[in-house]
Amino acid sequence: METKSKYLVIAAGEAILQWVNKEQTLIQKLKSSETMTLGDLKKWLGYWMLARGNPVNQRDDLLKGINEFLRPSILSFSDDELPKQIYSMAKQLKCLSGTTSIQTSLVSKFAFCMRPELIVPIDKRARKGLALMYGKRIDAHNYESYFESFLLFKRETAAEMQGSNLLNDLKPYWKKHMSVDLFLSRTTDKFLMLEGGFNVKSMEKNVEEHFGNDWIGKYQQ
Repeated sequence: METKSKYLVIAAGEAILQWVNKEQTLIQKLKSSETMTLGDLKKWLGYWMLARGNPVNQRDDLLKGINEFLRPSILSFSDDELPKQIYSMAKQLKCLSGTTSIQTSLVSKFAFCMRPELIVPIDKRARKGLALMYGKRIDAHNYESYFESFLLFKRETAAEMQGSNLLNDLKPYWKKHMSVDLFLSRTTDKFLMLEGGFNVKSMEKNVEEHFGNDWIGKYQQ
């Protein structure tokens, strides 16, 4: 329980600082522009660690696929329908030569940037974390299954954070930047990444450098 409590505080801190320092600005820029530029794409791929799978010589096609197909498609679907369409859009993006393989993770991350209150990015470590939580493997392209399992674990995380008062204790840090639902989603994502094998010391160091060396211990139950 001590490890889980510590992971939850680290995940919450990482969720806040990544949103405040990087994701919020990245998302605001993408949402405020009608089209993405190659410069925007380079920064976006870099942040989400997708650059290696999308080399420079293929990015003109990817940019066209995002601007002409992916972005308008994501914005057109209802809240109920969009999670069901992530894999289909990934297949279509490949058909349009935007990618050379089906990149469900890329599509989920772009959809998150367009609709962060609804969509959660699919990540191999978070998938592994969910598999450990629920004892079932989730395929890399089965976004619907991932989304359903993520929401279930998010509800469990919310209940735990409310029960321990961590949600309220951290309110001064997240309230002015994020809705409670977004904060819980990003915290759940970071927690699952830790469970799935992300370097704990690295995330812990990042949080302590931002909030102070005693911050994690202060809020750990």
